[in-house]
Amino acid sequence: MKTTIGIVLVLIATVAKVDAQVNGWMKVIENTEVAVRYYSPVKSGSFEMLHEKGTDTNHYSVVKQYADSRMNVKLTFKEYKSHVDLFGEAVNLGKRNLCFTLKVIFPLNQAINVEWSYELDSTVAVNQGKRIYCNYVKAQSVVPNHGSFNAEGNDNGGYGDNLGTGEMSYYPLAALSTSKIGYGWGVSMGIPLVFRLAYEPAYGMISEFDLATSPKTYNFPNRAFFKLFLFQFNPAWHMRAAWKEYYNLEPKYFERRVIREGIWLPFTPLYKIKGWNDFGFAYHETDWGTKDRGLTPPRSTIAADSLAHVFSFQYTDPWEIELPITKRDSTYSQVTGKEIMHGQMAKYLWNCGARDKDGRLIARRLKTPWNNTGWAVSLNVNADPDIKGSNTYDFVYKRQIYPAMRSGANGVYFDCLEWYWQYDLDYDTAHFEYTNYPLTFSSSLNHPRPALWSYAEDYKMMRKIADEMHIQGKYVMGNGYGWIPFEAGQLDLFGSELNWDSKVETGMKRLQFYRALSDQKPIVFLLNGGMDNKDFTTPPYKGYDNYFEKMLFFGFYPSFFSVNSADNVYWSDSVKYNEGRPFFKKFIPLIKRVSMAGWQPITYARLSNKALRIERFGSKDSNTIYFTVYNPTTAMSHTTVTIDARDLNIKRLSGVRGLVKGSALKYSRNGNSIELHLEVSGKSTRLIELTK
Repeated sequence: MKTTIGIVLVLIATVAKVDAQVNGWMKVIENTEVAVRYYSPVKSGSFEMLHEKGTDTNHYSVVKQYADSRMNVKLTFKEYKSHVDLFGEAVNLGKRNLCFTLKVIFPLNQAINVEWSYELDSTVAVNQGKRIYCNYVKAQSVVPNHGSFNAEGNDNGGYGDNLGTGEMSYYPLAALSTSKIGYGWGVSMGIPLVFRLAYEPAYGMISEFDLATSPKTYNFPNRAFFKLFLFQFNPAWHMRAAWKEYYNLEPKYFERRVIREGIWLPFTPLYKIKGWNDFGFAYHETDWGTKDRGLTPPRSTIAADSLAHVFSFQYTDPWEIELPITKRDSTYSQVTGKEIMHGQMAKYLWNCGARDKDGRLIARRLKTPWNNTGWAVSLNVNADPDIKGSNTYDFVYKRQIYPAMRSGANGVYFDCLEWYWQYDLDYDTAHFEYTNYPLTFSSSLNHPRPALWSYAEDYKMMRKIADEMHIQGKYVMGNGYGWIPFEAGQLDLFGSELNWDSKVETGMKRLQFYRALSDQKPIVFLLNGGMDNKDFTTPPYKGYDNYFEKMLFFGFYPSFFSVNSADNVYWSDSVKYNEGRPFFKKFIPLIKRVSMAGWQPITYARLSNKALRIERFGSKDSNTIYFTVYNPTTAMSHTTVTIDARDLNIKRLSGVRGLVKGSALKYSRNGNSIELHLEVSGKSTRLIELTK
């Protein structure tokens, strides 16, 4: 370890010639440590430190190696102007499968005044006596609400099993602030794996990866890998500043491509909606075989959308095979037998079907109001497009994507991005040959063994289709977004169906997560659960106000679908959409204004009332900058907004307006500070426009 000091000093000098943005990290990585905890062939009781084998260097990189009797780990650090790339590789030295958690430790010695950021606006001072600071969520396979077909007796069919060790970081990056330096580290958005980022005061900045190796991964036999970015940020703005730097590390995953913005229309033909121009439609989730009978003569839905300058997206749900069943108590043999599964569908299923730990197809029982029978079997399929023979990609492309593109669709819509299937583990070793991403395992098993994370294989298909769409100048849209970050980098716009009664789905934590992951891409929503509550159906329709005001704060687009995603569709009911029409006419132009200006992670503005929230839209080089101020409480609140004119390049203002109420706002300027005083009603948003 001591022999690397001179090497690191040389690297620091090299970086300094270009930029001093990573000097802090270069001093830290000198003392990097690696530990491992094994789950197979034998579970170890705790993490064991790997022995450091040596360090090699050249003008551009430092390579550090660690090993024990079972594994060799190589860490390659490459320095750039703004960050350090870390590519990690673990090689199995034996012939047996390995399941393990790899822990990379960056010691932060003698650090004082350290602060850990949980989220965008949640930062705390570190207590050096606390064991760990982290923001983890449970990572487990989902137990079906209505039961399954592949689980019998005491076997749970893999439902409820851990993904890796059962926890994963909520954000793809972590932010630690000292008095002078902000240390940021984050995973690559292009390598989906189970990971955790944390700070352990006794040890340092932590990165953990739940990995497995197998000789059957043809592209990387007996190996696993990961990628981290190490960067610095302005500690005064904590995680917001960390996100600002993170966007620039892999800009292709945050590129804003969509040139039209507005709300999401699910399925209902556009021209069947009277006065559809009032609602601000921009994206239509549809199918190439449907017609819009609101036109005379009827035209295809895609052609009708084109006339209205609305983007049409072909519906796909490629992660499962869902087939109606007439008997809820059917057996596994029946739902996977020739009576239900036959022809090309059977070949596709038996070739691509994901297998549980007992070798059975993962088969869930679903209550499906969108099917005539009311019930269905849902079978998880591995969506890897490289699987030989009849596979998911070919099946979906031939029947849905190709004819839709020939019909003029603007892109592909992926449904159910995170529902049941993406959390499953596929134990079919025949599928290992095709994967591009590291294997994982489940610590729930008595004898863990390598498995494919279904999400990673679904991501691979999504990535292939996204690349194809982008080459054609088309787009990809997704629905059902939850908490796994990687797919956001492939989508051009995403969102989710919301339950208004769910504090999680409509909570600030979840919505901030969407905003951060999207950067400046549009985000769209459909309200389902709760849309028939009296607040949405009885004057003065406070539900609309509360919903649209919260969406305005984040620059998100609100819309509606159906309470159960099937019946009594909002946009097919003229009574419902006419009640909502005034709210759409009022709010959608305002939301479009801020969304098109572009969300900015650092506000350069502070509120005197800490109960309120603030966001900024518009770059510092823009002539117009917008601020949204949201009051999450139910009572009228007062606050002073203090804006940093220097950081926003505001030399002179020609006006400050409140756009929701359409009136000029009084402000004062003292040096580099601009101040204005606001009253914000409960559950509402004030929109401020600054014109230079």
